Amino acid sequence: MTRDKEVWKQMFQELMREVKPWHRWTLRPDKGLLPNVLKPGWMQYQQWTFARFQCSSCSRNWASAQVLVLFHMHWSEEKSRGQVKMRVFTQRCKKCPQPLFEDPEFTQENISRILKNLVFRIMKKCYRGRFQLTEEVPMIKDISLEGPHNSDNCEACLEGFCAGPKQVTSLPQSQTPRVYSICKVEEGVEPWASRKSVCSYTLQKHICRSVSIFCCCVILIVIVVIVARTAI
Repeated sequence: MTRDKEVWKQMFQELMREVKPWHRWTLRPDKGLLPNVLKPGWMQYQQWTFARFQCSSCSRNWASAQVLVLFHMHWSEEKSRGQVKMRVFTQRCKKCPQPLFEDPEFTQENISRILKNLVFRIMKKCYRGRFQLTEEVPMIKDISLEGPHNSDNCEACLEGFCAGPKQVTSLPQSQTPRVYSICKVEEGVEPWASRKSVCSYTLQKHICRSVSIFCCCVILIVIVVIVARTAI
């Protein structure tokens, strides 16, 4: 998480500006964050996702589809400002005698999916609007995982926060399902992924209308010429 901290912050702020351009939202990591331990006025959202790990002692690599990402959110309507605290739970190597807990490494695709789910939850809980997106965007795992979750080396499990249900899709990147956008219906905010398609549709519609008008003009001219010759 440390090395990708700026990536998470920047991507989150870009997504929030798409739906709430006049409101300021910030995201920062907090290692002390705990599930269901909330300050007054704060709300919680958590996801279980896919990530990779590497042991800093033996360089062993492993992957897990039950990596807990925890968010606490607070919105101040008076200041038009919101803040999100984030904790990514770590795992440790099962081979080393005294392993350290390692931070997970996420793909850009899964970071985007996690944050889009977070923004959807913020819009739903903090702004209480109606949205086109009704289900969370599933995470993508790029390898097949075998065996049960190693709870003895999972920070979340050791602290009593057992891994819950997960939405992880095992598909090649070429078959990755579409990442749907968040759209606040009553305010007419366009979805992130749909703006290009809307522009393309509008352009096509304009071209078709112009062609139709041109054809009508040509037909009208032909009719006028035929009528004129007949009269002569």
